Amino acid sequence: MKKIAAVAALSFLALAGAVAPAAAEWNLLGVREVRDRTDRDTIVVEGHRTFTKVRFCVYRKPVNFKDVDIIFHNGGHQDVSVAALIRPGDCTRAIDLEGGARDIASITFLYEASSPGRHRATVRAFGE
Repeated sequence: MKKIAAVAALSFLALAGAVAPAAAEWNLLGVREVRDRTDRDTIVVEGHRTFTKVRFCVYRKPVNFKDVDIIFHNGGHQDVSVAALIRPGDCTRAIDLEGGARDIASITFLYEASSPGRHRATVRAFGE
């Protein structure tokens, strides 16, 4: 029994070590709280940093994403069709930015929280 527990612990540590560097590469771009109705919010990304991917993570309540528009500092934009219900603790897929490394100026969301109540959902945008 001790041998099985030791192997399981080593496997967990090896997996945690493999996952930790990847998670460290995601940078927080901004945070918004979502009302319990259809809402449009914008996150302004501070500074000038380039990213090749973005993803959006949800906390406290599910959020139904309708549309996401990413605006770049050079004036261009990328319309991202997310169209998904993201549950608390989950994230969207990693979304590749068109044109390689891009300098994001802002991200505009069209979404709604899926369950009314006292607490609001929180959406965090990350870039890699």
